[in-house]
Amino acid sequence: MEGKRVLGICVSARKNGNSSIILNELLKPSKEKGYQVEVLNLGALEIGHCIGCLGCSNEFHKCVLKDDLEVIKNKIEEADAIALASPCYYLSPPSRLKAVMDRSAAWAIEKMANSKKKKYGVAVSVAGGGQSVWYPLQRIYSSLFLGLYNCEILGQFVIGQAFNKGEVLLSPSKLRLVGQLGENLASSIAQGRGIKSSINECEDKLICPNCLADAFKINKDGGPTCAVCGLSLNKDQSDQFNRFTPEGAQIHQSHIMNNVIGGILAGDEITNRMKDYWERNVLHDNDFIINTDLSNIGTAIQWDGEALRELKQSIPHVLQDVVKKALEKKAAQQGLNHITKEIFMQIRPKY
Repeated sequence: MEGKRVLGICVSARKNGNSSIILNELLKPSKEKGYQVEVLNLGALEIGHCIGCLGCSNEFHKCVLKDDLEVIKNKIEEADAIALASPCYYLSPPSRLKAVMDRSAAWAIEKMANSKKKKYGVAVSVAGGGQSVWYPLQRIYSSLFLGLYNCEILGQFVIGQAFNKGEVLLSPSKLRLVGQLGENLASSIAQGRGIKSSINECEDKLICPNCLADAFKINKDGGPTCAVCGLSLNKDQSDQFNRFTPEGAQIHQSHIMNNVIGGILAGDEITNRMKDYWERNVLHDNDFIINTDLSNIGTAIQWDGEALRELKQSIPHVLQDVVKKALEKKAAQQGLNHITKEIFMQIRPKY
């Protein structure tokens, strides 16, 4: 099928090792169907870690660090399907996979979660350990990665007892399973509907039917809730929280916005407590509760033109509306009814 793009992502830095072999087997069916197949080797790309500056809260959700992240984001956005192959280091994938998610999350939650383009995703990991009880952290990141970029996850599993480079070639039976999963991916693209793989059940453990992770929070009623997508397994799936939906992304985003509001309204208190803590070795006794409700701000607070221009120049685009309301509430709490440029500079958040 012409025009369909399949992106293979190899997380390993080893050239032609186990993850590369697995990815090659995953992609063979898509190549045979004539899809445009492209491989990204994360180990060969320059990917820095998130520095928590919130600089990605700009209009285009572009990270301020200059490296290969934008290349990865563009390839992900163009793809109709993603095949992920990853080694397991300390019970989980290499940190570069998490770095990609951390630095592209704002973009993905805003843009990818609301995309009309349907993607499919599969993941296979390889680990030195041979017991599936060691695999949940590995599976969590595979599910998070594919779910974050709006993929319907068709299947994932972990191949154990393959520690040495190329050792996975000693288990052709496992590689045939990988090939079957690749077939599911290629067929799903061809038919325009997700075809779940029976391979998901091969590890003989409870898995989330939505994202295929196998780590759960056990509720007080004894029911499990998926730690990755948030689905409660003992409830009707059609009427509950799912992180990997437009509604789930909106809820996630509202939590972020509440944190931004809280940082503004409690900024002075946080500054004072940090000063007490680091300079005087004082830890306050009382909790400080932040009221983030902005519903009763009204139009009592006026802004002058210079203050508004400074707001637009210095505050990330996607945060401007909520920052403006939070500053109005903070000004009202200080008995002010007018925000000038000087007042704005005093009470504005520092990003």
